Amino acid sequence: MAVEKIPSEDIVNKKASVDTNFDQATANLLVKAGLGLSIGVVASALLFKRRMWPVTFFTGAGVGAGYADAQRIFDSVSTLGLPVKNASTQAKDSA
Repeated sequence: MAVEKIPSEDIVNKKASVDTNFDQATANLLVKAGLGLSIGVVASALLFKRRMWPVTFFTGAGVGAGYADAQRIFDSVSTLGLPVKNASTQAKDSA
């Protein structure tokens, strides 16, 4: 029962990649939530007689958009328009 050794450079590079992805996803979520909040405040003040629901709605929409982008950053397979293939179906297709 031999354990395959992984070079430390690969471990460090993988961790740096995850850190970079997490930083990008967090920044993206904060920017989109902030934009949603801003749009909600403006819409509330100008169109809806200073009600609270436009602020909540647009902030939630911004958070949802940021979350969807974070899913695409961490799981690049779930890109819109691309079919997901299993390894078994790829082997059948290539044969």
